[in-house]
Amino acid sequence: SDRQVNDNNGNCAKAYDTNCVDADPGDNTDICYVDMSRSGGSAHVDAGFALYPGDNNDGEGSVHCHGFAWSQDEQHHTSRFFGNNLFFVSMYDHMSQRGYVRNIPGAPMCGCVEKMPVVTRSDCTQVDVSEVFSIDYAGTDIEFSRVPGYLKIDFNSCRGLGANNNLEEYYKRLKRDGHATAEELARLQTYIVGNGNCPSATASFVETMGFEYI
Repeated sequence: SDRQVNDNNGNCAKAYDTNCVDADPGDNTDICYVDMSRSGGSAHVDAGFALYPGDNNDGEGSVHCHGFAWSQDEQHHTSRFFGNNLFFVSMYDHMSQRGYVRNIPGAPMCGCVEKMPVVTRSDCTQVDVSEVFSIDYAGTDIEFSRVPGYLKIDFNSCRGLGANNNLEEYYKRLKRDGHATAEELARLQTYIVGNGNCPSATASFVETMGFEYI
């Protein structure tokens, strides 16, 4: 839910005690379902699920989903600074600046994608890093010491293949550039299923639970 006024995100408004009680965040996705067996520590149960047919006022209401991804190459800047991105997205941008502080029942507020609800899409933040190094020649031994001279980290909306500010499209770019595998992308797409695909994703999940989705 939204807890911050005047940030152009959600509908929290002054006065806080009357216009910011259970205020809605900026809606950017549709929840399909929550599989509580994926996050027992958050759900406090070993199993169970919740379905969310419909969207917006005909479904779960306003929901905001935001994520980030990084390269499997530990030397790539998205991997080296993924902790900075985690702090920026979760603690600064969303909690401090936007006031988004509530989870979906049965799921964590923040976690790896396999712990989260299945949704149609997610916003995305990437890190852009500028680095300057000074290299000092150590003498005739042909040894160099690399001393960091400048570091600047910017946090921007992800630039994806087919769309910007879209986690799935950004992951497609990581795959294209050799920083993620086709298998990893396919796994991501079981959790972020695409606009309009909630009914089929939910039906498939319900069948694995031994029920028929009607």
